[in-house]
Amino acid sequence: MAAFVDAERAVADWVNSLDGSLVGVGHPLAKGAHLTALRGAASACYALISLLPGSVALGPENPDHRARISASIYGPTKEAATAAAVAYANALLTLDGRRQPMGQAVICLVVDPDSISGPSWAPEPTGPRLLVDADFYLRAA
Repeated sequence: MAAFVDAERAVADWVNSLDGSLVGVGHPLAKGAHLTALRGAASACYALISLLPGSVALGPENPDHRARISASIYGPTKEAATAAAVAYANALLTLDGRRQPMGQAVICLVVDPDSISGPSWAPEPTGPRLLVDADFYLRAA
């Protein structure tokens, strides 16, 4: 049984599926989640999803993939980026052990609430940015 999954794609797919509350016009993360940075200054908020070092599989008895994911939340203003980062962090708390589909091949079992760090202010020359990091426990579907 495969233990590792494409964690970045899974998290981006999950974020983009939240089109009734988090993603889309009129929502905090209007442009959704991406695996590569969008070009130019952000006209609306979006998340850049990155896998951080330290991901491990837990073992044969429990073959989940622990993935430390960083979401860089970009926006046109500090206020907009902050609102989007807070909304994303709150969405993470909904991943509380109920199996959640994340794209076609991955199920998220839980996000460890104690692992969430941020939102933290980390501006770049291109504009406002906040970071939210968390440990996702994923399983191949």
